[in-house]
Amino acid sequence: MSEYVRNNNDFAKPKDFRQKINDFLNVTLPEIRALLAGRINENFQIFDPAS
Repeated sequence: MSEYVRNNNDFAKPKDFRQKINDFLNVTLPEIRALLAGRINENFQIFDPAS
């Protein structure tokens, strides 16, 4: 979301920011869903606790 909404943007009012977030969730996200699916993986790192 940051790369589509916040990066290189300045919002004069909180209302402008909220509107941009809502536009992203309702309009942009459905359009880029396939692109985002390719970025998500399940390669989580598992760390041993320090002893």
